[in-house]
Amino acid sequence: MFGWLSSFGVPTRARSSSTTRWLALAPRTLFEGFGQLGGVLYLAPPLTKCVLGTPAADTCLVESADLAPLLVTRCVGLTCAVTAEGPREWIDCVSGEGDTVARIYLLPDTDYLAWDGLFTDAVPVDAPPRRAPDREWLCASRARVITFTCRRMTGFTVLGARDARISTLGHGVARDIALSESVGIAG
Repeated sequence: MFGWLSSFGVPTRARSSSTTRWLALAPRTLFEGFGQLGGVLYLAPPLTKCVLGTPAADTCLVESADLAPLLVTRCVGLTCAVTAEGPREWIDCVSGEGDTVARIYLLPDTDYLAWDGLFTDAVPVDAPPRRAPDREWLCASRARVITFTCRRMTGFTVLGARDARISTLGHGVARDIALSESVGIAG
């Protein structure tokens, strides 16, 4: 009954516990898995902050510039956390240089089986040397509630995104996550 009182005045980081598994996924597997997730909350840096120094994935394309950071993803950090606001689960997409280039949050409307299936063929790897997103890009980014689309086109896997139709609960959770990350939410 008074559980919330015990965490009152305690910094957010101290109120949460989390575990992260680091996994390597082929870009094509990642893109095809994203296409099955349903509604998610997507955070990526503004294009001016995005450093695409790593060569982009062969045979993978994106339909819009805001998805371009996903092209350089070489491993993902799957994080599960219990926070004062409730459980949270997200993916940090990390480039070959160890930079976090995007973050994708699971929402109540996300297909949980597709989320788990995304990682079935993943290979466990050690955590990259710089795994935390730069606070500057995180604060400058805009969160979007989207549904990824994935299609094949003449030998290429093409990842796109459209606005997701999600429940009122999903919108509330997305808003709470955006607030906790100190980012604005589009739409």
